[in-house]
Amino acid sequence: MKTYIILVFTIVALWSCETSPEERKALLPDSTGQLTELVVVVDTRTADSLFKERVSDVFRKRIEGHPPPGEAMFSVLFADETFFQGFFQKHRNIIVLLNLENIERLKKILPTSTLDKLVSLRAKKPGTFGVLQEDVFAKNQKMFYVLANNKAEMDTVLQESRYQILELALKHENITGKRRLLGTIHPKDDVFYQKCIKEKNFGIRKPESYRIAIDNEELVWLRKSSTTSELEQGLLMYEAPYRSIDDLSTDSLLKFRNEWVKKYIPGEIEGSYMKYSDALTPVRKDQDFKEKIGVEIRGWWDVEGDFMGGPSYIRAVVDESRGRIVFAEGFVFYPNEDKARPMRELEILVNTLSIK
Repeated sequence: MKTYIILVFTIVALWSCETSPEERKALLPDSTGQLTELVVVVDTRTADSLFKERVSDVFRKRIEGHPPPGEAMFSVLFADETFFQGFFQKHRNIIVLLNLENIERLKKILPTSTLDKLVSLRAKKPGTFGVLQEDVFAKNQKMFYVLANNKAEMDTVLQESRYQILELALKHENITGKRRLLGTIHPKDDVFYQKCIKEKNFGIRKPESYRIAIDNEELVWLRKSSTTSELEQGLLMYEAPYRSIDDLSTDSLLKFRNEWVKKYIPGEIEGSYMKYSDALTPVRKDQDFKEKIGVEIRGWWDVEGDFMGGPSYIRAVVDESRGRIVFAEGFVFYPNEDKARPMRELEILVNTLSIK
C-alpha cells in the first residue's frame, strides 16, 4: 500500500541555529489563498500543456449533488522554478511534484537540504508516495510533496493515487480553512458554541462574520450576507426524533428537514417556502461522525412557488442517548455564480458539529 508521512526535519537553511521552532513559526507571515484553490509546484521542463492538464484533472472531480455538469472541487494554480514567491509561496495548500529529473531545477526555489532528504527517503522507503510538511513558508500552511523517479512515473503515481491525493488536499484544506475561519479561539471560549452546548447539548462553531437570525428551541439559523454581491450563506441546526433505523432513510431525513425549514424560512412571495428540490436526486453517504451513526447528504434546495435555489450540505447524526437525530446544514444562494467556494466554507463549519 502506498503511504505518506509527515516530514519531521526542519528547514534549517531559512533560520539561524539560535532560533527556536516556536520563534521561527512566530516570524512566519500568515498564509494566503482561497478555499477550493491549490498551488502545484513543478518545473518548466516537466510541465508541458498535456502534463498540466492531467495534473489538473486529478483535482477537478465534480462536486456531487449539483446540477450537471457541476463544479470542480479545486482550481489549480501552477508555479515553477521561474516564479514561486509572494502569494504562491505563502499559499495555504501547496503540492510539489518532485522527481529525480527535476530536483536540481526545484532547488532554485525550495531548500536543497529538504529536497535531498526527500530523495533519500524515497530510496529507503519506495512505498512512500508523498511527504507532508507544515508551516514552511507561512503559518497555517500545508505542503505535500509527491515523490517519483521521473516524469513518466510521476504521471503514473498521480493517476493511480488520484483519489488519495484528492482526499489529502481536501483534508489539508479543512484543517487550514477551519483555522482561517475561526482563528485561535478555543471552543471553550466560543460564546455561541458554549451556549448551544449548554441549552441543546450540541453545537457548531460560529465565525464572527455570521450573525444569528434565529435561535430558539427548535431551530438555529446563522446568516452571512455579502455587501458586494448577491451571495447569501446559511447555517442551520435542528433535531428530529429517532425511533428506529427507518428514521435515517433519505426520504425521512429530508421530510424532517423540509418541515422545519418551511416553518422558519419562508420565501419572498407569499405562500412560497424553501425545500429540498424534487428535480435533482440528492447524493447520500452513510458515514459515522465522531463515533456516532451518521448520514451525509449533498443536494439542491429550491423554493416552492418561486425561482430560487442552490446547493445544500447536510450532516445528520444519531444521538441515541437522547433519542434524536441532530442536523447541521449549510446552504448557499448565489445566482449565476460558482458556488463551490462558499459551500466549502459551510462544509467546514458544519463539520465542527459536536454532540455532548
